[in-house]
Amino acid sequence: MQILSSNSIATTRVRQTPIGIEFLAALTALAGVLFVIAGLAFLVSGPRDIGTNIQPSGNTVAWIGVDAAAGVIFLIFGALHEVLALGLIRLVNVARILSILLFGMSATGACLGFAATIVRFSFTGLASNIAVAVADAGALWYLLRPRVKEAFRA
Repeated sequence: MQILSSNSIATTRVRQTPIGIEFLAALTALAGVLFVIAGLAFLVSGPRDIGTNIQPSGNTVAWIGVDAAAGVIFLIFGALHEVLALGLIRLVNVARILSILLFGMSATGACLGFAATIVRFSFTGLASNIAVAVADAGALWYLLRPRVKEAFRA
């Protein structure tokens, strides 16, 4: 971008968001929407379950509490993903660091899920855990690259 002045032409450098960051931000935003949908489903499923029982037992009430807690946790993760997506698009380094932590936790969970799947074999579980671990590893590799760090001015 060039700015004209009365005496000379000055050139300023504009930070441009790398395409990989835009892609990760879009996937993060999509994940946030899915977390919000899942959270709302958990919150709605609790009261619906109580309507199916004429005499709710203590066990049913406890599960409704678990549904509500899970719903709130999913809503929090959904909001976190949306904030991180916005931070990634705006090239905020804190969003990059928190995304690295989030992808690291997700990869750890996928590895634990992989181990659990080996104990009780499920092809679908195995495939999904491998896919998540590979995607997380790719995102971590990308976010730790020197050119990406430079884009965030880290």
